[in-house]
Amino acid sequence: MRIHTPFPYVPNHDADAPLKRLRYALVLLAVVIFAGALGYHLLSHLNYLDSFYMAITTLFTVGFRELGEVNARTKIFTIFYLIVGLGVATYAISNLTALLLEGDLRGYLMERRMQKRLDDLKDHVIVCGFGKMGFQAAWELKKAGVPFVIIEQDETKGRSPRFAGELILYGNAMDELILQRAGIQSAKGLITALTTDADNVLVTLTVKQLRPNLPVVARSAKLGTERQLKAAGADHIVSPYEIGGRRMAGLLLKPEMMSFFDIVLQQEQFELGLERITIAAGSPLVGQTLREARLRHATGSLLVGLVHPGAGLRFNPSGDERFQAGDELLIMGPADALANLTRLARAEMTRQ
Repeated sequence: MRIHTPFPYVPNHDADAPLKRLRYALVLLAVVIFAGALGYHLLSHLNYLDSFYMAITTLFTVGFRELGEVNARTKIFTIFYLIVGLGVATYAISNLTALLLEGDLRGYLMERRMQKRLDDLKDHVIVCGFGKMGFQAAWELKKAGVPFVIIEQDETKGRSPRFAGELILYGNAMDELILQRAGIQSAKGLITALTTDADNVLVTLTVKQLRPNLPVVARSAKLGTERQLKAAGADHIVSPYEIGGRRMAGLLLKPEMMSFFDIVLQQEQFELGLERITIAAGSPLVGQTLREARLRHATGSLLVGLVHPGAGLRFNPSGDERFQAGDELLIMGPADALANLTRLARAEMTRQ
C-alpha cells in the first residue's frame, strides 16, 4: 500500500532548527515560571501550588487576586518578574506562532516522515534524473509496483500528479551523501538518466565506489560514449536514439516480431511476462532434465532459454539438457505461471 504524503519536500540543511528554536523558547519560559514561583514561595510564604498559581497568573496578566503577604519586597519582585517574564513569554509565543504560520514545523514533520520512509526502503530502484527518460523509467517502475527513489537537482521538476506522494530527493546524484540517503546500500538497482553522458559517467563511478555489485543502467545520449560508460562500470547502457531507430525500422521489416515484444513488455495489458530466474541449490529441479521436469505441465510457463554457470544463453534448449544449481532460466508466461516456477526454482514448493 502506498502512503500518499505531500511530497516532494525540499529539505532544509538545518532540519532540526524549528524544533530547536521552539525547545529553547519553552525551556526559557519554564525557567522564568519556576523562578517566579520560587520567589513568591520565599517572599510571600506561599505553598508550592499557590506559588505556581501566582507566577503563572502574574506572568500572563490574568491574575484574579493576590495570595500571601503583599509587602514592598513582593511588589518589587513582581515588577521585575513582569518585565523579564513578559519579554520571555512574548518571545516563546512569537516563535510558536511563526512555526505554525510559516510552515517550518510542518516542513520539519514532513521531512522526518520522508526520512522514515527512506530508512524502511529495501530492494528499491534509484532513478537519477527526472527528465523525459527518467520520468518514463519511474513511471514503468510505479506501474510494476516496484519501490523507487528519484534524485533530481532541479527543484522545479517532480510536481507531476502522477508522482504525488513518491519519494523525491533534490540534490546532486553524484553526491555520496545523497546516494546514501536514497538507500544505495539496500537498493537492487540504479538508473542514471541525467542530461549529459559526462554526468552519467560520474554517477556510475560514484555508485560503483560505494557499492561495486549494484546493477547500473546508464543512459547514453551520444553515440560512441558507450565505452566510457562501460569503463565506468555501467552494467547496461541504453541509447534512446539507437533504440528508437531500431524500433522504427523493425516495425517495417518485422512488424510481427515487434508486436510480440510489445505483448511481452506490456504485461498489464496482456498478462504475459518474461522473467529470468535462478535455480537454487535445494530446488527439486536440480539434476532433472527438461523432459523430466515438464515445466509447462507443472507450472504453466514456457522455457525460452537456459544459462549454465559460466556459459552463454541458449535459446530453446533440448529436452536432454540437465538442470544445475545456479542455472538461470529465461521463462515466459502469465503472472501466476511465473510465480509457480519461481517458487519451484527457489525450493519453496518442497516446504509447503
